[in-house]
Amino acid sequence: MQGKKTTIHDKQAFLEALKKRKGIVTLACKEVSLSPMTFYKWLKVDPKFEQEADEIREVEIGIIAEDRLAEAIIVKGDLNAVKFYLQSRNRKYMQKIQTETYEDPTKALADLFSLDE
Repeated sequence: MQGKKTTIHDKQAFLEALKKRKGIVTLACKEVSLSPMTFYKWLKVDPKFEQEADEIREVEIGIIAEDRLAEAIIVKGDLNAVKFYLQSRNRKYMQKIQTETYEDPTKALADLFSLDE
């Protein structure tokens, strides 16, 4: 069984590989010759390691997503990508849900099932 210092060193090496490999666990595991099962075991037993790994993955994958989105917006002029980006980043651009209120619930049901248009 590995000693505590070795495990700490292995975890640190893995986290560095995870940054280098853009948050992709499989590639980071291969780089440091670590079984993915060991990585997931570390996540379960070490909350600090889990937090650090999650932060790296979130940042790195976010960078990749933003790069792809920037490419879609700038290079391809994809207006759907612009809309998605704005709606996911800023509340004022999120889709609005319109609701109607009725004083009489039976009127609401009658309107809902009305065939007269």
